Amino acid sequence: MTLVKSDIPQLLTAGLKTAFFQTFGETPAQWDKIATQIVSDKDTEQYAWLGALPGLREFVDERQPGDLKPYSYAIKNRTWESTISIDRTALEDDQYGQIALRIRQMASVAKQHLDTIVFGLLASGFAANGYDGVPFFGTHNQGSVQNNKGTDVLNSTSLQVAITAMMRFTDDQGRPAAVKPDVLVVPPELYWEAATLMNSALYPDPLLAANQQLSANPLQGLLTLVTTPYLADSNDWFLLDTKRVVRAVVLQMRKDFEFTALDDEENAFMRDQYLYGVRARYNVGFGDWRAAFGTQVA
Repeated sequence: MTLVKSDIPQLLTAGLKTAFFQTFGETPAQWDKIATQIVSDKDTEQYAWLGALPGLREFVDERQPGDLKPYSYAIKNRTWESTISIDRTALEDDQYGQIALRIRQMASVAKQHLDTIVFGLLASGFAANGYDGVPFFGTHNQGSVQNNKGTDVLNSTSLQVAITAMMRFTDDQGRPAAVKPDVLVVPPELYWEAATLMNSALYPDPLLAANQQLSANPLQGLLTLVTTPYLADSNDWFLLDTKRVVRAVVLQMRKDFEFTALDDEENAFMRDQYLYGVRARYNVGFGDWRAAFGTQVA
């Protein structure tokens, strides 16, 4: 069969789709280091399971079912899209390389959007409410009065205080929650301070160093450092336990990314252009506040 000019847009679309998903897969992202991904099958998901499960008891006479605490938290999926137009003349002039470059850029932007909303939600937790109806970072009255918010600048002392506080968290039935933080999230401005705290073999305290009272750094290798530009405040930092079943942030995915094109001859005739776009449905919400400690430095 002879290839005619009208076949080129459809053939190009197949190649652009391949380029899009290849670049999408290769684009680095960090959202999966701190968020739990949950597959959604409806417009809005209701989470009534964020309360603690009943504990184990000795089986003496008969089972005693325990209900989940009456917390209700909803995450409504949102629809996201990005579309670019390609002039018909670009195809006529065989500018395929430039078109593919723009599609690859679109793929990178789409992948990075997940980081944008996941880390953006984490940073909003000082004001936005979690499933218990109070700010995600703050005072929670569950089992006992507990607080997962700090105000001190990042240093060895404040970090140890936050770690200890998290390990003392209890669930809403008063039992130890067995939290053990493993990730430190900071903006670029705090990268060097955080890297020193995490990697220094000696205790990273300037006063001790000045007095030559050097000792081993208990923080060395204790936490994984995640540095992200998607934290707007240059002073705030976050401590997370990412090994829990429900992490601090939930990424709810309803419809994964799809690449589509409007490349028919009618559109080319009417507008002298072809359209290429990406679409997905997802949203983010808060998970377990015990999995996070946020510090908002004044």
